[in-house]
Amino acid sequence: MTYSGIIDCHTHCYPPEVVAHPRAWAEQRNELHWADLVAPEDKISIQDWSTPESMITEMNANGVAKAVLLGWYWEHESTCRWHNQVIADWISHAPDRFIGFASIYPNENVVDQLEAAKALGLRGVGELHNGAQKFASSSPAWFALAEWCVKNNWLVNLHATEAAGHDHPGSIETPLKDFVRKAEAHPDLKIILAHWGGGLPFFEANPRLRKSLKNVYYDTAASPLLYEPTVFRSVIDAVGSDKVLYGSDFPLRVYPRQQKQAQMQHFLDSIRDEAGLSEKELEAILHGNIERLLKV
Repeated sequence: MTYSGIIDCHTHCYPPEVVAHPRAWAEQRNELHWADLVAPEDKISIQDWSTPESMITEMNANGVAKAVLLGWYWEHESTCRWHNQVIADWISHAPDRFIGFASIYPNENVVDQLEAAKALGLRGVGELHNGAQKFASSSPAWFALAEWCVKNNWLVNLHATEAAGHDHPGSIETPLKDFVRKAEAHPDLKIILAHWGGGLPFFEANPRLRKSLKNVYYDTAASPLLYEPTVFRSVIDAVGSDKVLYGSDFPLRVYPRQQKQAQMQHFLDSIRDEAGLSEKELEAILHGNIERLLKV
């Protein structure tokens, strides 16, 4: 299948020292939540790895013009700052192909973290995690982050755990109501809820809620691990195709039984061939919506 001009709004990157011994690296830095997700001790991980060169090769093979490199929801500010430099280094390899979002730990230093990330050339925030990073819509650090992002026209990507789904090691709840409170308190803030928003788009059938969530968008990251391809049609019918953003979660192996290594093609083929979307809807989801939000 041929594609062109795709923008992947949800990917991740790590340097060689993490790839070599991920669990030991995480334990040394007391990033135990990441360790449980990415390098569990009792099962085979579905996490794969890439370099800037190998990721661009995969992008080229699948018509992906640009990829958003997301930070991670680290449990320590120092790890967030370290990861932002890693992302900036990747961007320096191919500034026309990579867009960086910042790892941020919402604490009393949040504005300084944001300014430092901006100085590195990053252009958004995320992935953040309410539960893992212990903040909520009422947290002063979140308010400061949201106000700064509105002022600087930065998007914020928030991890959303399924409201009613299967448990997996390291899963931490992200109550949907708190996402609503965030959107209501900061109506001009553009929020991307990862992983289909944990099911929140289906509540937009409530017209009052739909108004509150006017600047909330939903990415498709890790979709094959969570839903059947029909989820595309269901969410579009609920909120419209202009609120859905293609994200692969690369280099996660989202088809672990079929993939020995992470790749983009299978998911892209499924979106085009199994999701029942029109060409106009495909164009919006695969690049048009995120182009509009990022102005790229």
